[in-house]
Amino acid sequence: MRSQTFKRIFVWLMAALLIELTVCQLSFWSTLTKTWQDLSAQTQIVYQYVAMEEMDSAFGGEETVYRDERGYLHVPAGSVLLRLEDLNCSVDRIHLDVDVPEWYQVKVTVFARDEGNAWLYQLGEGRVLIDGVSENNWLKIYPYGKVKDLYIRLETADPEGNAAAGKMGDLVCNVNGISINGRMPFCVQPLRLAALAVICLLLGLLNEKCRLVHVPFETVGQKDDASSGAVQWKRGVAAAAFTALLLVLAAVFVRINPACQKNIALHHAQYQELAHSLAEGRTWVGVADERLLAVENPYDTINLQANQIPYLADYAYHDGKYYVYFGIVPELMLYLPWYLVTGQDMPNYYAVWFYFSGFIAASALLVYELMKRYFPKAPFFMYFVGTFMLTGSYSGFYLLIRPDLYHVPIAASLMFTTGGLGLYLAGLNRSRGRFLCFGAGSLCMALNAGCRPQFLLFLFPALLFVGTELWREKKKLGEIKPLKSLFLTKAGICQCLVLALPYFAAALGIMYYNAVRFGSPFDFGATYSMTSNDMTHRGFNLERVLYGVWYFLFQLPRLEGDFPWLRSADIVTDYLGKMVSESCFGGIFACSLLTWPVFLIGKFRKRLVEKGLLIFTAGAGLCALVICAADANGAGILQRYSTDISFGIFLAAVPMLFCLLEWAMEKNVYGAFLGALKAALILHLAFLLLVLVNTDSSVNLLRGNPQLYYKICALFRW
Repeated sequence: MRSQTFKRIFVWLMAALLIELTVCQLSFWSTLTKTWQDLSAQTQIVYQYVAMEEMDSAFGGEETVYRDERGYLHVPAGSVLLRLEDLNCSVDRIHLDVDVPEWYQVKVTVFARDEGNAWLYQLGEGRVLIDGVSENNWLKIYPYGKVKDLYIRLETADPEGNAAAGKMGDLVCNVNGISINGRMPFCVQPLRLAALAVICLLLGLLNEKCRLVHVPFETVGQKDDASSGAVQWKRGVAAAAFTALLLVLAAVFVRINPACQKNIALHHAQYQELAHSLAEGRTWVGVADERLLAVENPYDTINLQANQIPYLADYAYHDGKYYVYFGIVPELMLYLPWYLVTGQDMPNYYAVWFYFSGFIAASALLVYELMKRYFPKAPFFMYFVGTFMLTGSYSGFYLLIRPDLYHVPIAASLMFTTGGLGLYLAGLNRSRGRFLCFGAGSLCMALNAGCRPQFLLFLFPALLFVGTELWREKKKLGEIKPLKSLFLTKAGICQCLVLALPYFAAALGIMYYNAVRFGSPFDFGATYSMTSNDMTHRGFNLERVLYGVWYFLFQLPRLEGDFPWLRSADIVTDYLGKMVSESCFGGIFACSLLTWPVFLIGKFRKRLVEKGLLIFTAGAGLCALVICAADANGAGILQRYSTDISFGIFLAAVPMLFCLLEWAMEKNVYGAFLGALKAALILHLAFLLLVLVNTDSSVNLLRGNPQLYYKICALFRW
């Protein structure tokens, strides 16, 4: 079996390599016999911006051009026109030998007069030349027949890659030459090859004929067999290796955008400011301007701006002072100790990486314990699928690639909630160390109150699930009075105390902190936020809830034919009120087929009841819906809020996918299940790529890491 598996892996990896060397190098192979024709000598250069209508007659501008100490040419007009007249030949490919400084962008636009067009016209939107992406210097063009005249305009580009001559200062570059119709370069792209390898492995290994998909999670009934123990150990190593891979990827993606390695705005330093304040013995981080104290409604920020009254945006304002309404747990756990030990401020992306890494580890634990208890005969590869489903939602991925202040408490709650559920399951799966697992699980769940309080909802189905499972255990042992055995015995009382005490301890701490700041132990301060709408008067409205359900769950993603393909979906409503919203990528169900198994809860209700998973699964889905309604009504429709909701949906989808797998194997349609799973995984990975390169948000890869952005863009040109 091992040799056949390795052979299959090798074959599909070779298939990925073959695709990279052939299909992806189509431009090279189709032009293999061609040679470049150097046209540098007959190129006329105009050192100024020239509109298309004036390109035939424009000239001059040399008198203002100069070179800097690095040897780069500076054109104050911000644009250069390269003019090639009377070519009268076919032109299919252009190579621009142009050097640009590091982190500098030059927009290239091509114009032509050919056999089909007597008037000059523009060929497409052009390209952006940038250091480190040499692929953009080769252009394939598609004129009508022979080209009579060819014009190439180089000009400064803005951070979005748009032409901006005269707006971005001098054009800085060196034009060394221009050639046409030669052989395109042979360029193997490691990123593309890795992506092809992943796709090929999914296609090849998730196949009914592959023995790997038939290996069970546990070798049930052979616990005393030494060879069985060795097999289980190897599977444990594979699980650990997969978790380590996810941790490495998290470390890569959290740093993929250098713009996020510092505070994006002044108000993103709130956790750092709170660390300074707590070190000095106070909970507030600032004092309000005297003019703000005189305002009747200080939470009407539009009025404050209109009257030029200064205020701190996105802080909690109460009784003349500013507070941080974000959860205190990340502060006490990371920011304050870091500041006290190092004297430096912890960057927000450090905290996001820490908590997201904890989320990955907790997800690995949760899926392991879930399969160990309920799906031991399921194929082992489903462990990888389940872990990926929890950690790889596009909403969670968005937190990772844009690690800012707002995402710190969300990532923390993802870790604590998943860890709490995983520890509860670990306790249920073990008699030894059960109290420790239950206590640690309750502590994790309770700490959500100091991170993202919405996640506290998950404790209700979690505790009900644990109680039900303990009752089922006693019933299997023949206890005729399960309630008494659970609650009135010494062991039952200890279990209840272990489960409950961490909640009381965390609640007392959070309530004390709230009382010190706002005079009430139950006031978290979210309504005092100095944001775009007055949270103290927002109230409840069912229409906002219904719009939130649609946009958070079902809105179709907006796809276009041009890179980067994914555009943010517009939030359009006829709500006659203030609908707070930001552009979102699409509804959770519309963006991932992996979530669709939750719709089978009704079909598999009996199976879930028999396993004891109905409370876990239905509770997770119900919590997601409640959070969806609460977020949409209380705060608005924002992309980061979908993380709260998608967590519950994916949490319900994992056991439902396992139930679907069992049903497929019983009905002898395992092959169809694997085919659907492959499609869902590949489409999900593709959507994560679209989220990565999306340019509609204020902070994106194009602005923060343009070299990588254009490198990814070049991967899709053959």
